Amino acid sequence: MSSGGRSFQLRYVGKRFDGARLPLEVLSDLPAFRDLLAAYAKESWRVSHRGRKRLPRGFDGSITFDLVAIDEGSAMPRLDWSRETAQELLPGFDNELDVLVGDSFSKIVDLIDNAGVNKFPSSLPSEQIRALNRLGAGLRPGERIEFLGSTGADGKVVYLDTHRRKSLITQVRETYQTRFDGFGILTGIHIDGMLQISTKEYGEIDVRVDRDRVAEEFDGNIGSPVQISIQIELDDRDVYRSVVDVYDLDVIDEKVSEEVMKCRERLNELRDYRSGWLDGSGEPPSAAAIKAAETFLAKRPFQAVAYKLFPTPSGGVVFELDVGGWDYSVEFPSDGSVEMYGIEVDGTDEILPERFDAVGDEFLEFFDLRTGK
Repeated sequence: MSSGGRSFQLRYVGKRFDGARLPLEVLSDLPAFRDLLAAYAKESWRVSHRGRKRLPRGFDGSITFDLVAIDEGSAMPRLDWSRETAQELLPGFDNELDVLVGDSFSKIVDLIDNAGVNKFPSSLPSEQIRALNRLGAGLRPGERIEFLGSTGADGKVVYLDTHRRKSLITQVRETYQTRFDGFGILTGIHIDGMLQISTKEYGEIDVRVDRDRVAEEFDGNIGSPVQISIQIELDDRDVYRSVVDVYDLDVIDEKVSEEVMKCRERLNELRDYRSGWLDGSGEPPSAAAIKAAETFLAKRPFQAVAYKLFPTPSGGVVFELDVGGWDYSVEFPSDGSVEMYGIEVDGTDEILPERFDAVGDEFLEFFDLRTGK
């Protein structure tokens, strides 16, 4: 049901968004979009009401959106601005707010469209930068968010992808944020909850955890391998600056770490394959397939001893493993999706290929159910 206000629709384009799927890791885009739009609306209000020193009480809360639908096809969340909420919090201002909300959307679209042709503002207010840093942080190469109803300078719908996002954010400030799932070595512990971790990708990083976890989980584990899932800040050359948020951090067994390293070394070998590796045919594993395989390895490292890694002729990577009397295959095609299938070793049962758009919660739940982990 509409709340009587303006409606905005975003379209997520990429294999993992087909079938109206919206992975949990990108849901944070929706409040980020709202915060970015609200930041622009606040700026416009201040410009048009120069005589007022402060925003009206309830202004921020009056810019409230409801997720009313995710339409079929590629995931298309529709957000309705709640005029009713605006009327309750700022009586008599709902018409003006309606105009501000519409104008703010246009400004966001112009900002992103201009970034596509390397036109950037000299600066942005900090509130807009914070929201922009969160919008699209979960996108992967080849994916984009389209702002339906918009038209860019090229006559096409305006979109945000990883390239535009990085270019735009690093033009108005020196850094941008992205998610990192991987491994490291615990090199330092402080009683206040700060941990030092050495990573292959970003060198030494500082990660803060609850103080209780220091004594319970990390004390005595200096030099141990750890599995990490964090939001990090990088500069325009992708050099690490800081950790922004921590999603997951656990010590893993030394033997598990050794097996994980063998898998990572094998992935590095596959990364160097060239066209024709299979007797004159065979495509090299794509960057998307390697990335999906690395994500899977980071999410499920404890079975690494059972993994056997091979390239596929079509540019993918396949993990084979024997678990519980079953011979399973976890395949990462060239588009970065994932599918799992298997046969019973001493029987006739089989599992037909089950496809998932990405190594997300839905696939991991299916994998755990099949492997008994």
